[in-house]
Amino acid sequence: MAIAPVSLSTINPLHFEKKNEGMDRKAEPVAVQPQAVANSGEALRSYFAAGQALSFGFNCSTGSFVTKKIEDVPCCCCGGRMILQSSLPAVVDSFASLKGQALADKIEKDRDYFRSNQGTIAGMIAKEAANNPRLDAQGAVSEIKKDFSGKLKSYCTGVLNATDVIAKENLGENNPVSQLIQQEKKNVARGNIDRVAFTEKLVQLSDAGKIDPMTYDMVINSAMLLPQNSAMAHKHFNKVQGRGNTGIFNELLKESTQTIEHVHPHSKGGPNNTDNYLAECGECNHPRGNMSYLKWIKIHPEYPVNAQKHIEWFQQQIVDGKINSKYDDYGTKIRETLSKESDGKMVLKVLDRDKIKELRARALNGEDVNVHEEILKQEQEEENVK
Repeated sequence: MAIAPVSLSTINPLHFEKKNEGMDRKAEPVAVQPQAVANSGEALRSYFAAGQALSFGFNCSTGSFVTKKIEDVPCCCCGGRMILQSSLPAVVDSFASLKGQALADKIEKDRDYFRSNQGTIAGMIAKEAANNPRLDAQGAVSEIKKDFSGKLKSYCTGVLNATDVIAKENLGENNPVSQLIQQEKKNVARGNIDRVAFTEKLVQLSDAGKIDPMTYDMVINSAMLLPQNSAMAHKHFNKVQGRGNTGIFNELLKESTQTIEHVHPHSKGGPNNTDNYLAECGECNHPRGNMSYLKWIKIHPEYPVNAQKHIEWFQQQIVDGKINSKYDDYGTKIRETLSKESDGKMVLKVLDRDKIKELRARALNGEDVNVHEEILKQEQEEENVK
């Protein structure tokens, strides 16, 4: 499957800044002491065979990777904020204690804490709670149970309507995305919910140049609020039935906790090395297993765009002094790993070590440095040379 192009002009890591605004620029950087892992360097050298000249990162366990100490890191795959395992009980309680409109507002405000299948159930709970001020999550689940199929269709139609608004605002009233959405709404009305088939058609429109990159980014991420299919939605609803408020939100949020993905799967010899790590939520990491990226992107077509956002966020943290300087060349190294693992289909745009050092010095002198804008400048300079 062709991969939709990533437009750097649409990707801004500062989208996440408000979620982390409590982190002061002068804060002590997160340092990680590398831990020896047997043969990981040898594994990487074997992986990058054919004489490719690369310098490798350092060995460390997944639990010691730097992002495991940072709250609200954006997932490199789905783009949603990730919860630290240690913070999960507090986040769960912040939802479980609410009812009525307050609960609905909380779910809407923190929608990016939920992944698509679990978020479907959370969205359905929010809709019930908004219509009845006395309903908590447990009560909302009881109401949904009375007509799960009908309420699921209503939720999916709402997602498609919101996606249609985005398409029309950016592409005009008569556009191919809206036409596709109208057909999908008919499928939903018949009970045929298939997000993968729908998003594959969006990718095809993008590949054909019928959606500009900025609109594609917004449309695809909106469409990903649909459940993967009816069976998956029902599966996750069954998991929350019979639970109390805390149990419901623990079930809906536990796969949003941060994990570390081995880009080259560990089961295939992928090493425990920073060159082979990307921060990813459990919902994106666990189902992939050792599936190839070309297959995985059919399920998560938003991955290329969100991986770019993630690496820009990461490099912004380094420049701002929030991540230790030993990660200065992480961007260039993970770019090589990801490109190789995806057969060259996913190539990140990153700043090299020297540029990172320069920008960090400028930031320390009080200058407001934006990594996204610096990458745009770099891309323009390279284009001018051509």
